[in-house]
Amino acid sequence: MTGAINTASGARALQNNTTGIRNTASGVQALFSNTTGDDNTASGTGALQKNTTGFSNTASGSGALFSNTTGSSNTASGANTLT
Repeated sequence: MTGAINTASGARALQNNTTGIRNTASGVQALFSNTTGDDNTASGTGALQKNTTGFSNTASGSGALFSNTTGSSNTASGANTLT
């Protein structure tokens, strides 16, 4: 994980982050695909897993916002919401 002011907890959380900043990922593969997205918060296994450049998203729950790639300013709460 590179970038700045990021927090990751869990196997492969924020693994592909390159220049994204101010992201928080908690859970296995949370924000796994994020590269340049900023200001995202993902909590739960696979939350925001496919996000690449989307910013200002909040996902809470296993699989929440799982398939979001470039969408921004979304909020999902609960398992598999907005997948």
